[in-house]
Amino acid sequence: MDFEKKYGMLHTNQKLLIEELISRDIEVEVLDVDLELIKAKLGEHEELILDRDSSIMPYNVSVLVGDKGLTKKILKSNGISVPIGTTFNLSEESYILDAFRMYGNPVVIKPVFGSHGYDVYINIDNEKKVKESLEKIKNNRGINTNILVEEYIEGNEYRVFITKDGEYAALFREPAHVIGDGIHTIRKLADIETNKRMNPRTNALCPILLDKEVDEFLAKQNLSIDDIPELNNKIYLRANSNVAMGGLCIDYTDLVHPSVIENCIKALKSIPGLPYAGIDYISKDITKEQTSNIYSIIEINTVPGIHMHMKPAIGKSRNVAKYIVDLMFPETVVKDFDESKFIGKI
Repeated sequence: MDFEKKYGMLHTNQKLLIEELISRDIEVEVLDVDLELIKAKLGEHEELILDRDSSIMPYNVSVLVGDKGLTKKILKSNGISVPIGTTFNLSEESYILDAFRMYGNPVVIKPVFGSHGYDVYINIDNEKKVKESLEKIKNNRGINTNILVEEYIEGNEYRVFITKDGEYAALFREPAHVIGDGIHTIRKLADIETNKRMNPRTNALCPILLDKEVDEFLAKQNLSIDDIPELNNKIYLRANSNVAMGGLCIDYTDLVHPSVIENCIKALKSIPGLPYAGIDYISKDITKEQTSNIYSIIEINTVPGIHMHMKPAIGKSRNVAKYIVDLMFPETVVKDFDESKFIGKI
């Protein structure tokens, strides 16, 4: 049966994983489309794969890492550089404002549990913006939501995929932006770019999301979405670099300094049982030795996107689906042939 006809209803991340499974003669059956639940079977070995989670991802680890506040504490206790931060309930507004005043620097406010950059507010530098951010999260998630307030770290944003075996891939993530042509408005430039990305879609780039956050971010630059930027003028649309909101993903795997990977492996090992993860890594220069004043690990993701590594906007494809399946079905890993063991024995 045609692959798209059989699996086309699934998200791209899951389809890429399925392609890798099938390439190893592993049988794949879709059990629930909405849940992205599949069964993978090779002989007597069966795996129920929910998104990318399988039997190799312990439930307690997945839940723990999903809590950004707890993860921060664990990483810090293991000597890993993380932003200073504290967890609060939304109802504790007075304490949140006290924490903001204590930091004395711009902060990031985000839900303890969340993904894709939703309800994440970056570089907040006054109490009015703190209160506005809290109100937005409350409207979207409710008053009992737990949030993390942490210092805003300057630097470039990267995603490092890492496994316990030391396999890795790295991306530079640039926030959504448009390049002026002196003719079209920012809104139209974003529409043109989105149309270019999606027709046809050949890589991991997503539509550029235009929302109230974009309007507010442009206002900080004394711009509106209906302004016409000058030729070659780059206009950033949001501070968040999340690819799902229109950010750009550029492969950096061959450029990262070895100390970056050492830090990411250390972060992985800080959480026993974690087989692989996508690590949000901020660095002032990822090509140089990483000291505590140069980098910070922001978050760890147990269900990392693989599409952006395998089909980046710019740069070499990295088959991270292979790294996951290597761990999930180790019996399919082809071992390197050691010729020395056979010399003189034939």
